[in-house]
This record gives sequence, structure tokens and C-alpha cells, in this order.
Amino acid sequence: MGDDKSRWQYLAEEAKAGRLYLDQAVARECRDACDRQIRLYEELRDTLTYMTNLGGFGRFDCADELAKMLGAKAIGGEGDVDGALREHIEVVALIRDTIQISVDRIDAQDQANADAQTNQSS
Repeated sequence: MGDDKSRWQYLAEEAKAGRLYLDQAVARECRDACDRQIRLYEELRDTLTYMTNLGGFGRFDCADELAKMLGAKAIGGEGDVDGALREHIEVVALIRDTIQISVDRIDAQDQANADAQTNQSS
């Protein structure tokens, strides 16, 4: 995940510097897809709370320990699903924000072109 984050941090800097351009239609679709993916990951994180209190492992001595161990895999344990989803959200948000820079730049250029046309017509 660290490599993906580093890659998109680099691309975000390239976009801010004006060296990264994306096709407007593609950029908007990708940005919207990122928003949908972030919402999905957030919904999944919300449902993880149901997995922290597990039961039904019987009346064995190790049943409570097994339930705690599996619950920690959902939230709070080493390598838990919640942490992985948080990292994915962070990277997808970085992708979305990088794409938004390109969308904003295209919108600004379109507005400048429209203003120039209006001024020439006057």
C-alpha cells in the first residue's frame, strides 16, 4: 500500500505543477468511481463493529480466546481489516484528489476560453 500512496503523492504533485492532464470525461468518471469506492469502504468499516463480538464457539476453554482473536482481526488487532480499509480509503482519496486537480484545471481553462470569446464578441 505504501508504494501506491507514494506513487499517487508524486502524481498529485505533478498535477499541482500542471504536468499531469487527464481527459475531462475520463477524469470525471474516475473521480466519481473513487467517491463510490470510498463510500463502499466506509460502509464496510461500519459493519465491522458487528464482527468484534463473536460467539457460538461452544463451551470450550479456548472458545472465548478464539472469539477475541477473531474479533481483533476485524478491528484493533495486528493486520486488522479496519486498518486495511482505512489505508485503502486514504489511497483512493489521494487518487480522487489528484484527478480533481485535473478536472479543476480543465474547468478553469474552459471558463477562461468562454470569457475570452465573450470579450471578443463585445
